Amino acid sequence: MPESSSFGNTIDLASAELGGEALLTNDDFFAGMENLLQRGRGVFIPDKYTERGKWMDGWESRRKRIPGHDWCSIRLGAPGKIRALDIDTNHFTGNFPPFASLEACEITGDPDDSTEWTELLAKSPLEGTSQNFFEVSGEQRWTHVRLHIYPDGGVARLRVYGEPHMDWST
Repeated sequence: MPESSSFGNTIDLASAELGGEALLTNDDFFAGMENLLQRGRGVFIPDKYTERGKWMDGWESRRKRIPGHDWCSIRLGAPGKIRALDIDTNHFTGNFPPFASLEACEITGDPDDSTEWTELLAKSPLEGTSQNFFEVSGEQRWTHVRLHIYPDGGVARLRVYGEPHMDWST
């Protein structure tokens, strides 16, 4: 995180090391959703390939040939108050999504079709090969987030910076 940021003393609530988990996506044909939560920034290995094409360190969906967009839902490793996001498109140059948005919910268990989501980041432009930082306001405690990319493409990492807030009553 840049030293000049105003994100304060926050941690990455979605970190896989804390137990964050990518749960569901509508498309991760080229690169798996679980890569979003790995440590460090995504890396580029020029000569590495898979059965589906070039290996990419991040989440990458197929090009849309129909209307719509792609999304990925994530259980936070530590529920809490979200203060900032980093939608990192490192090493995705021509295949990064031009826009993204993010929703959150507070639930027990995992989201399903009846889950009510709250928009925390409206559809916002992204730059390729960049850390795209966004501040988030509010005092709500969240347990899950859903990243939307428009219409498709690759995101190396998602960081959800915030303050852990556990519910000890359950």
